[in-house]
Amino acid sequence: MKILKILSAAMMAAVLTVTATSCKEEKSRRVRRSEEAEVTETKPDFNETKYYVMIGTTGERDENIRLRYFYGDEIMAVVWYHTPGDYEYGDIFVAKEGIEPEHKPNEDGPYPMTYSNELSSDIELEKIGNCKDLMETKELKVTSADYDGMGHWSIHLKDKSWNEYRYGFINDAYFGVELAGAEKGERYTFAMNNGKIVIPLK
Repeated sequence: MKILKILSAAMMAAVLTVTATSCKEEKSRRVRRSEEAEVTETKPDFNETKYYVMIGTTGERDENIRLRYFYGDEIMAVVWYHTPGDYEYGDIFVAKEGIEPEHKPNEDGPYPMTYSNELSSDIELEKIGNCKDLMETKELKVTSADYDGMGHWSIHLKDKSWNEYRYGFINDAYFGVELAGAEKGERYTFAMNNGKIVIPLK
């Protein structure tokens, strides 16, 4: 009888051990599935090859919108003659029917023999979201802030892995995040797309 009790107790202990292990494994699988789902839900899904990003306002009374236009590997500064009241810094737009900015000579501007890129007031762009929601972000450290002349600045930066980046802009508007006064060693968070800087977020 003693032997039967001992065998019975041993079998019960083995069953409990297997059950506990199975529960732990199932819990671990649930946690992994949950983490994978969370990563999938928060991963940006942005596949546009041509798009505009609002980076500030311009005009005598800041009545127009200043954009960065991304097309392939190129970037263009664009003035959109549209009231900024409906939009905010970092908003992303796509052009209906593939409309491109018009190039106009700056005959009366401070930098003659140059051109501005413009979208007229009758042009409508479709807002698809904001950089902070649709794009990855990365903190970068300023290595130098250089004035190139003709109103253009180049901000050189590095990430934690010492990869180098450059953010160039024409200082002709009121920007949502101002980098003309950036100093070496300062850190900023940038919206990134395909490993390249889009705009500074903060």
